[in-house]
Amino acid sequence: MTTGRRLRRSSCLVVSCFTLVCWLCCTTPQALSTNGEGVEYPVKLAFLYNFSKFIEWPAGSFRSPRAPLTICIVGRDPFSPEIEGDLRTRMVGGHPVEVLTLKLSDVLQGCHMVFIPATEKDQAGRIVGNLKGSSALTVGETEGFAVLGGIINFTVEGNKVHFEVNPLAAQRAGLKISSKLLSLAKIVKDNAP
Repeated sequence: MTTGRRLRRSSCLVVSCFTLVCWLCCTTPQALSTNGEGVEYPVKLAFLYNFSKFIEWPAGSFRSPRAPLTICIVGRDPFSPEIEGDLRTRMVGGHPVEVLTLKLSDVLQGCHMVFIPATEKDQAGRIVGNLKGSSALTVGETEGFAVLGGIINFTVEGNKVHFEVNPLAAQRAGLKISSKLLSLAKIVKDNAP
């Protein structure tokens, strides 16, 4: 088999796996099994993509009608470059998807979605605080993230990925979350003013 054929075959496999994960997220988005090594983060990345379909950002959040929907990962990126590459070929509401990996010191104001991995749990509160006044959808994966003012938090229970939503934090960010997404989430409240 030639190198070009192997690359096309490998690329097709990655696209097929990502498509399957996205399809599973659309059909059973509340809880997906994470049995097996390396399945949790492809599932979470598929959730991020699917969350964007159920969020309405305020007018003016995009520079233009064709501007990208920017997903920013702060700190160590837990997602595979292949699946991120496939995500970059997708569109959400007419916007191409852009995935950026940023440092804690980088400016996050241009991000539509900010994912804060568990490796940055000690900085999560500061990151969320720095985004006050922006319309960024903050997504974390550590216990108490949504209670501390994050908007969506992943939880893993019994090898299944679930998520909780803080609607008050979304409202403060000017985001409208579809009732379909809210019906699948555990709703939490924070004690922020």
